[in-house]
Amino acid sequence: TTLFRSASITLKAGPAASNLQNNDLGPFSPSKARAVPPDALVSGSGHLGVPVYRICLTGGPCAGKTTALTVISERLSSLGFRVFLVPEAATLLNRGGAMITNVGLTQEGLVRFQTNLIRLQMSLEDIFTNLARDAGVPSVVVCDRGVMDGSAYISDETWQALVDEQGWTSVQLRDRRYDAVLHLVTAARGAEHFFSDGTNKSRYEDLEGAREIDERLQRAWIGHPHFCVIDNHNSDFNDKMRRVAHALFKFIGLPTSITQYRKFIVKKDPKATGLASKMIQLPVELRGETFDVEETYLVSVQGEEAKIRRRGQNGSYTYVLHRRLPCENEKRLEVKRQISAREYVALMTQKDPEKRTVKKRRQCFLWDNQYFVVDAFIDPSDCPTLLRVEVEEERADVRLPPFVTVERECSWEDQYTSYALASKSA
Repeated sequence: TTLFRSASITLKAGPAASNLQNNDLGPFSPSKARAVPPDALVSGSGHLGVPVYRICLTGGPCAGKTTALTVISERLSSLGFRVFLVPEAATLLNRGGAMITNVGLTQEGLVRFQTNLIRLQMSLEDIFTNLARDAGVPSVVVCDRGVMDGSAYISDETWQALVDEQGWTSVQLRDRRYDAVLHLVTAARGAEHFFSDGTNKSRYEDLEGAREIDERLQRAWIGHPHFCVIDNHNSDFNDKMRRVAHALFKFIGLPTSITQYRKFIVKKDPKATGLASKMIQLPVELRGETFDVEETYLVSVQGEEAKIRRRGQNGSYTYVLHRRLPCENEKRLEVKRQISAREYVALMTQKDPEKRTVKKRRQCFLWDNQYFVVDAFIDPSDCPTLLRVEVEEERADVRLPPFVTVERECSWEDQYTSYALASKSA
């Protein structure tokens, strides 16, 4: 038995699953949820290997987080999951009489306040996660905001001083703590007629302030490997909640066909040499994150794919096990879970000898409420740079950044899939 099968488990839908058939979930079918894939472990296994996921739900003011928390809780509970909702630390402090605005605080006081806020948030998250692991049932821990949100309310210099003082890194706070991050865009951007500052007593932003903080919150999470932005593109709040549910279901491994990836070949920079010629030159005002990524395919049974990924920056790494499993209608389910460095080393012994380890330099950035990933390949070195973006419909129009020169789209060309690129004969 291979290591990546050692914690295999089959989850069954709860008795109320049939009630979701008319719950406006589009292509989602509760009956398919009865075969949630094995090894659906992300935040770590709980009692007897039962899966536990930790999700961060964040967003700008008046974005619909409160409603989304209710929707997520109800729908996951009906599918047999135990749902734990971690309260927002800033709201708890405010209700206890603590100041959450930066007005009147010295630089030292500001750093101290944000440090205490982050420590409270992490303590709450860790306690709820430990309880979930001891529950003995498949669980999802949903965090009302995450620790990186604090960086949106202070200057970049103050934030850097804070993390340096505490010995933290962005990879630790952003990538390791949460398995997926869902950002709900404020109603102040695209649904202004729904904007109100009266639903949360901790809220003090006006319309323009809400837009500014929403943008800063999005920037705070750029670089997370599973970051999804839920915007107000059609001003339909019910549709927004559906997209929240679908984004979460997709990550957990519940069948849903609402999203697709589109890929484009990026033209090389003729003025640069080496790896730099394959990289995207981002505008100075646009924030991006760069990572070193290695992907190794493992020996697996026919019809399945399994690979491990090492991803990091500045010497700090996260490790992920990624599996693709066959399901109905010739489609596949994708399941990912974070693993430890020790598990990663052990799994490397199961490397598929017919596959190379794919090495690439990855850039992540947000433009026009779209999250883009650009991969410049080190090995195979002859592979062109690929730009990837997630869309809701396979043939949907894609808005590409004006600073990226694309040669052509390659979304449906098999030679540019990860599996094909890992082939030594490619």
